[in-house]
Amino acid sequence: MIRALAVVGFKESGKTQVVEGLVRELTRRGHHVGTVKHVRERGFTIDRPGKDTWRHARAGARLIVSVAPRELATIEKRSAGLVEAVRRLRGLDFIIIEGFREFKGIARVAIARNASEVKKLADEFTIACVGVGKRGLPKLGPQDSKRLANLVERKAFPLLPGLDCEYCGYKSCREFGLAVLGGKARWDGCGALRERAVLTIDGKRVPLNPFVQGLIANMLAGMLSSLKGGRGKQIELKVVKE
Repeated sequence: MIRALAVVGFKESGKTQVVEGLVRELTRRGHHVGTVKHVRERGFTIDRPGKDTWRHARAGARLIVSVAPRELATIEKRSAGLVEAVRRLRGLDFIIIEGFREFKGIARVAIARNASEVKKLADEFTIACVGVGKRGLPKLGPQDSKRLANLVERKAFPLLPGLDCEYCGYKSCREFGLAVLGGKARWDGCGALRERAVLTIDGKRVPLNPFVQGLIANMLAGMLSSLKGGRGKQIELKVVKE
């Protein structure tokens, strides 16, 4: 499971500086770290006009992949949400998200310059404030990367599925997340994220509770056990409806 943290703040508040320091410190500690950046600018593209990839997109390609000696870049000409972006990432320990301040239910750090910004940014999942603080929360400076990394290692949890299936022992994903922040539950206690079975319909992930995951996994394994080559730890099946 990949744990996530959102660094939120208004424009030019210093979010990127905090993200840089945190990523550097977590990496120094041996963690594999990825980032997601929220860009609000309409019409933004990471591609550059005149480049071959830009020309491919202008010609109508919706998916462009560039392969360089030290970089693999994928550009998709469509919109997507935070949940989809995070679920595409694999093999990481932490994802640091810059922005998406409207997204709820994830551990966050609020970067605030005044009391008004703190009030708008800090919610029940906030683990610390940088700049102007809020009563009851640790107040850090932009350079306090070690202290922030300590908090992230203790409190960050994966992006929760929103199933409220109660298999974690709590009535809702919200209650489970708050229990992790309060030190009452383990961050890896969500059974729905163990992924014994993964369902994707038309490219969109459909979350499954642990019971349904187990049912599908066991049924599929039983059906395939009699086939030559049908045994294995990881089985993928794609179904196309006529």
